[in-house]
This record gives sequence, C-alpha cells and structure tokens, in this order.
Amino acid sequence: MRILLASGTPHLPQLIGGLEINTHHLALELNERGCSTGVLSKLSLRDSFGAMRFAASCAQFKNVVVDRSLGYEVYRCLRPWKDLRGLVLPQVVVIQNGNMVQMGRAFREKGIASIAYLHGLEFDGESGNWPDKAEDLPFSAYIGNSLFTAARFKARYGIDTAVIPPIFRPDVYRTYGEGRHVTFINPIQAKGLDIALAVATLCPDIPFLFVRAWPLSKKEEAELQRRLAMLANVRLVDRTTDMASIYKQTRILFVPTQWQETWGRVVSEAHFSGIPVLSSDLGGLSESVGPGGILVNADASPIIWAEHLRLLWNDPTVYQEKREAAFAYADRPEIMVDRQMEQFVDITERVAA
Repeated sequence: MRILLASGTPHLPQLIGGLEINTHHLALELNERGCSTGVLSKLSLRDSFGAMRFAASCAQFKNVVVDRSLGYEVYRCLRPWKDLRGLVLPQVVVIQNGNMVQMGRAFREKGIASIAYLHGLEFDGESGNWPDKAEDLPFSAYIGNSLFTAARFKARYGIDTAVIPPIFRPDVYRTYGEGRHVTFINPIQAKGLDIALAVATLCPDIPFLFVRAWPLSKKEEAELQRRLAMLANVRLVDRTTDMASIYKQTRILFVPTQWQETWGRVVSEAHFSGIPVLSSDLGGLSESVGPGGILVNADASPIIWAEHLRLLWNDPTVYQEKREAAFAYADRPEIMVDRQMEQFVDITERVAA
C-alpha cells in the first residue's frame, strides 16, 4: 500500500518540531513494515535548502520537487493543498497539519480518501478554514494524538476519533546516567520563555541549558541574546536532530509552555532516559507527563515554579521517585511503537479499501 503523510507546513530539515519528528519516525516505521510511504509538505523559501529546490522545480516545469535524503520520498511545493502536479499519487493520504481541509478536498477530487491525523487544534478556532458542520468535512477517518485532542474534536464536531500518541523510537533518545542541567527546549514566548528566564534568575546556582528549535526573527534573536547576557547560569545551544546529546546533559526537563500543547513530544523523549519533567498543566501535558514529573498551573508565578524546581533539584528522594516513575511511564503500552503501528496500518487499510 502506498501512503502519503501530508502537511501544509514545512518538513525536516526546514522545520524541526514535534510534528515533523513524528512524521519522520512514522514514515520510517511504515516503510519497514512494507508500506511505500512518502511525505508531502510546504516548501519554505526562507533558507538556501528551499531556494535551491524551488529553482530545481522551476527548471523542471513542475510544482512539486522531490528529495530522498531522509530515507523516504519527500515532496515539497509552495502550496501542498493545491499544487499537486508532479506528485506520485497514493492509495490513501494522512493529513496532519496546516490547511488540512483544503488538502482533503484536493485529494478527494482526485478520488483519493484521506485521514485527518490531528496533532494540533487547527479545527478548534485556530483556523477559519474548517467548516461549521461535520458533514462538510472531506475526511474518511480521524485520529487524535491524545485523549485531550480527541475530546476537543468530539466537542467541536461530535465525531469519535481513534487515539494514537506520537510515534517514538526510544533508542534514538535513550541515554544513561544523570545530566547536570535544567533543559528548556524552544526558547520562544509561547513555550514559556519569560518564565524560564525568570526562574533562571531566581536560581542562579542551578545551570540551565536553553535549546533552540523554531527559527527566530532577527528582533527575537537580538532580544533573546540581550536577556541571556545577564544570566551567567544559562547556556544557549543550537537546535539538533540528535536529541540524545541534549538529554545526556539533562537532569530535569523544564516545560513552562503557555499554550495548549496537545501532547508535548519532548516530555516523552525525556522519559525514555528517566528524566523527570517540570511542566505546565495545559492541554495534553497531563497525559504525557503523568507520574513522571510535576505539573504546575500555567499561570503560577515564577516564585512557585522556582520552588518546585528546587524541590526536584535538591531533594534526592523526590528526584529518584520521579526518575523511576518516568522510566516506568515510558514503558506503558500506549506508546509502544509496535502497538501504535498496528493500529495505524489497520486504519489506513480500512480507509484505502
């Protein structure tokens, strides 16, 4: 069976986030199971990678350019919800983010059924592109990445979804020993940058590691550098696809996010190494953190956050309890890849048929 994983946003290496990493692991797992799997994504022109591929597509008089460096075919175009000339059509398409309804309709016009794999809340007020009525949706089946996402979707459209949490290859993330930093990934406002900086200021004796993820504007970069210059206990490192190298340095993962995370991929990645998580309580984070960390009200003051952090950092009994809980929670059936892939393939085969 030929499956296409489609998104209206860029894919690796142009964008590195939870959705992109999940898509990458999902494509590799499907190919290993005998499915011919490709990815369709938006081509961004903001970097040399995108500019070179856009030039190649123009030279070939095609809307879609393809590369295979990630271990599967990646089709990129400026408008993946519209410009599909040059795309090898699949038997079924799994649409995951960004202009999902438009993509579903475009593939339906070509006689191809689609599955909505909901990783965000685009359907729930984040985008004006979703219809008001369930009968106007173009999808043949629905998957949510968490119970939280599934509940929000049912409240919006009255439709039950299967639930398949993000796909993980544990060995990609697993490290041994205990790191020496409190790690904060993706230093932007929505992910809780102000809280992270305030807590680092309140805890000058604790070393922090800030890890880049999403691209910053020149203004955002300058402001981040200005604020970090005042903190001797914070080190900023560039984004990487080798997250094990980050978790090797991590004693506690800090997730003070201020938006509705539908899962929080970095939480589960950290748990594979027994790293406790100090996280806000928004969205699906209660599911991903579980007993393997501490949840804090997202509106709590930096002083409250700092108190919880010091408890984890300084109390060996509390730390070890949460560390063991993180290891155990990472071994739960819901995120075992063989079980997830069996469920995913069953849904795609049913829709394709």
